[in-house]
Amino acid sequence: MSKQNIEINYIDSIKEKLWKSCDEMRGNVPSEQYMHIIIAIIFLKAMSDKYEKAGEQIRKKYLNDGERKWLLAKKDLNLLKRYDVQFIVPESASWSNIQKYISKEEIGIKIDEALLALEEQNNSLKGLFEKNFSREDLDKQRLSKVIKQFSDINFSELKEDFIGRLYEYFLGNFFRKQGQNGGEFYTPQSIVELMVAILAPDSDSKIYDPACGTGGMFVQAKKYLEKHKKDVTQMRVYGQEFSSTTWKLAKINLILNGFDPDDTYLGSKAESTFKEDLSGFEQFDIVLANPPFNLKIWENENASDDPRYKWGLPPTKNANYAWLSHILYKLNENGRAAVILANGALSSSQKEELSIRKKMLEENKIEAIISLPDKLFYTTGIPATIWIFNNNKLNDDVIFINAENLGELATKKLRVFNTENINEIVSAYNDAKLNKDFSIKGFAKRVSLNEIKENDYSLVPGRYIDLLEEEVDKEQLKAEILEIQNELKILFKEFTDLIPDVEKSIEQAIKFADGQEKEK
Repeated sequence: MSKQNIEINYIDSIKEKLWKSCDEMRGNVPSEQYMHIIIAIIFLKAMSDKYEKAGEQIRKKYLNDGERKWLLAKKDLNLLKRYDVQFIVPESASWSNIQKYISKEEIGIKIDEALLALEEQNNSLKGLFEKNFSREDLDKQRLSKVIKQFSDINFSELKEDFIGRLYEYFLGNFFRKQGQNGGEFYTPQSIVELMVAILAPDSDSKIYDPACGTGGMFVQAKKYLEKHKKDVTQMRVYGQEFSSTTWKLAKINLILNGFDPDDTYLGSKAESTFKEDLSGFEQFDIVLANPPFNLKIWENENASDDPRYKWGLPPTKNANYAWLSHILYKLNENGRAAVILANGALSSSQKEELSIRKKMLEENKIEAIISLPDKLFYTTGIPATIWIFNNNKLNDDVIFINAENLGELATKKLRVFNTENINEIVSAYNDAKLNKDFSIKGFAKRVSLNEIKENDYSLVPGRYIDLLEEEVDKEQLKAEILEIQNELKILFKEFTDLIPDVEKSIEQAIKFADGQEKEK
């Protein structure tokens, strides 16, 4: 086994070990509140370990004068940033201080105090954490066990991205357990990987997500740049989220994944994108979005005067086309977008939606439609579609990709794309852009606008992609026919063997009936 695989297995084992201990702690605590408890523990441990490591490095660097230098540096955040430290950690918020109270009843109170001290020392963290460790229904013995488990691992000794990966792993598990009650704010990682790979952001890309949930799109964009050895320092992101709780989760997620905590990438508050576009007049190179499917209530009181709806006023009881319009409006002249919507938006004959779709097609904005398999989301088993917008298309064709048969079941209820699936879709998309006659039976095809017009502007891939002719395995077919033949022979013999008994039973029934008749 390679060194890289050994490292991956080791990290995975740590994640699984920590998750198991945390899951056992939950007890009677509601799942959503329990999630915030564990996230706060991860954050405290991560920031404390980084802070302590910086102290060790400074002491080592300055030898005899190291302790004095560290005392000076402890409150100098500009200096600490050179050592990959984002926050000042006061003594009361240090992990070593929390450890003093393991197995003591006041452990919950001390963690609440630690979070408060961390927020008071760092303005960018104010209000991010729910301080409810002292709640009565939180089992303090179980909490102490979790603290012990986390104490065994020094986050600063692991790979730089471990903390972010751990946080995402926990988020995924939390939302998977919550199912339909929580997963609407979280897009499973394999789908995000696909969307980012299709749009292939560059180091200086400005990226936007109008329904950013926990911020997974931005994290994956950063990972994509790192994987392709591109500079991530120039990348700019901006997200908006209407749920204040999820907005906090997103901010924590971005911080733990190396984004600058003082950046205004999530705005100053949680707010509905339709009610108030916090990004203002700014337009973007890339938009990545997984907005709520078929949202029935959206702020549209002033929609008739809103320039975002230049393609037409979306219906009041379904926000699908309001999302599409907003996203397309936010693209700059060369901008591209990947948006997930429920399949119903592809062929809606509702008057306003059909009109908007028609205009977007005729203005050459829609580049590709990718139909997804079912069971990809925690919230619903309903299949969905990725819409690809491009403001700089070179032709008026649309690429259709049918990915409904791809993916593998991770659980009975959840399907994921593997790397091979993602590469297959991305390759088809890229090849189709270069080849006017591109077509793969049963999977993908580039279609002219005229053909789409002939189909009433429907964007259902099945209308255009040639059906795959399944190859028949003659030997297998012959074997199946022989098996059925043998089963029929056995059944026929059993039936033949039963005939005498059936005839005898009929004779007895007739005699019994005759006897009853004579008695009358």
